[in-house]
Amino acid sequence: MEGRIHEIYDSLSGEGTSTGIPTVFVRFAGCSLRCGLLENKKLWCDTPYALGPKQGEALSFDQILSKILELDKTEDRQILFTGGEPLEGKNRDFVLFLSNSIYKKRKTNDKPFPLSRVETNGKESIEGLEHCVFSLDYKLPGSGMEEHMNLENLQILRKRHNYLDELKFVVRDGIDFQRSISLLSEFSPGTNVLYTPVFGELDPIELAEWIKKENPPKARLSLQIHKVIWGEKKGV
Repeated sequence: MEGRIHEIYDSLSGEGTSTGIPTVFVRFAGCSLRCGLLENKKLWCDTPYALGPKQGEALSFDQILSKILELDKTEDRQILFTGGEPLEGKNRDFVLFLSNSIYKKRKTNDKPFPLSRVETNGKESIEGLEHCVFSLDYKLPGSGMEEHMNLENLQILRKRHNYLDELKFVVRDGIDFQRSISLLSEFSPGTNVLYTPVFGELDPIELAEWIKKENPPKARLSLQIHKVIWGEKKGV
C-alpha cells in the first residue's frame, strides 16, 4: 500500500502549544476542503500545493517511517502529521500505523514525545487513534466549510481530556469569533483553545482584544512563527 506524501522535513513547530519545539513534519497530500473561498474572498490555506490527492510522491509505510527516523535519529523530536489532510481516505491508515510504530519504539526506549501529533481539519473523525494527540481545526463560518465539521470530535476531545490536545479556531471576523464562543459554551471541550487570525485579513491586535474581553477557557492567541522567521515558504 502506498500513500501520497508531499514532503517530510525537520523544522520547528510554528504554532499552538508546541510552538518552537523541534519537529519532524510529515505532510500528506489531498484535502477535500477549500477554506476561505467565498464570493470575493480568497482561499486561505497555508499549503494549497498539497490539496490535490495526486500531489507529492507515492511512498510505502516503511519508506515513510524510514524517512522519519533518518531525520530523528535520537528519537527526541515531536512527530507531526499534517497536510493536506492526514486523516482523509487511506491517509488515516498510514497515520494509524506510523503513530503506533513510533509509540511502541519510543515508549519501550523511554523517549520523549511518544505520541505523534496530528493536525486535522475537523471533518474527519479523530476516534480510534489512541497513540496520537490532536491539533483539531474547527472551521468557522468565514471559512465556508463549517457544514463539514464533525461535532462528535468536540465530544471526543472532552472525553480524552489530554492536556496536549488543541482545538484551533482560525478567525476571519467578529462573526467567527462569536461563533467560537458559542461552540465552547455548548460543548465545553475542556482542552487547549487556539485563536489564529486569517493571515493578511484580520489584524492580530483586534483578535487579541476580543480574547482579552471574552477570556475563553484555556484559550490563547497563536500566531504562526514560521511565517515570521522564514516567510511563506515550503519545507520550513
